[in-house]
Amino acid sequence: MKSFSISNLIPEFLISKEVEEGNSKSTVKAYEYDLKKLIEIIGDSNIELLTTTKIRIFIKFLKDKNYSKKGIARKIATLRSFLKFLVKNEFISKNPMDKISSPKIRMEESLPKYLELDEIGKILEMIKDKNIFNSKKSQRFYLLVRLLYATMARVSEISNIKIKDVNFQEGFIHLRGKGNKERIVPVDKNSLMVIKNYLENRFSYSEEDYLLVNTRNLKLSPRVIQEDIKVIKEKCGFSQSKQITPHIFRHTGATHLRRAGMDISELQDILGHSSSNTTRIYAKNDIRNLKKSYDGMHPLSLKKDLRINN
Repeated sequence: MKSFSISNLIPEFLISKEVEEGNSKSTVKAYEYDLKKLIEIIGDSNIELLTTTKIRIFIKFLKDKNYSKKGIARKIATLRSFLKFLVKNEFISKNPMDKISSPKIRMEESLPKYLELDEIGKILEMIKDKNIFNSKKSQRFYLLVRLLYATMARVSEISNIKIKDVNFQEGFIHLRGKGNKERIVPVDKNSLMVIKNYLENRFSYSEEDYLLVNTRNLKLSPRVIQEDIKVIKEKCGFSQSKQITPHIFRHTGATHLRRAGMDISELQDILGHSSSNTTRIYAKNDIRNLKKSYDGMHPLSLKKDLRINN
């Protein structure tokens, strides 16, 4: 049997994930990143020499570098998928992932992180402060944060919004999500006004142009959007340990809507989740409403003189 290095087999694996399984380009890039990280740590050896022990060394390295359990679990899932592909296509005979388990994640560890209302308010107010944000990007920064919070769109979806996708009359934006799935999300009037003001300051544009662009009128890539949020976080004075990413605004908007009483099925439609089980995680962040319902319904909360007969 011809020998292959790990790096030799990654391209074929990635093609199968995109073409045969229909994974999005961002998902495929995530697979590629995880596998390159593996090579970076353990080396690009012959695939037959990729043992369970080496994989455990890789996982220990991630743990020692303070990767979250969720982050480690994702890389284990990538390796599991990669090695399964190699066995199926007869590049290897035994799967070294068979003896590897994913870390157990407690419910409180898996809950989405989010910002409180006052933190959102702080960010939006500070971006408007010209003493702090005084660059040509300031208006873009402000629109970006509002869009992420208002639409709860994924970073790739934000990147792909075209001007024609914004319906100013009806008050919604057309998004293209995972697997080219499309959906329409409502947007508040003030955010639509921010979009209008932003466009008025553009030198020129057509309906086919992307909404968020750089100085050369090219669309902002997800990577640039992530860098923008990083700059915003630093300038707003948040600590390094504070998690503020484009995806945090998605979690934040969803948590705030759920706390305000939005039905899970409606929230599912806005977020573009194929399963309500995915959306239901935001109900776990909704302990205040849960407590309010409990206090208004449980007999022990309603009746001070409740007597229980033994």
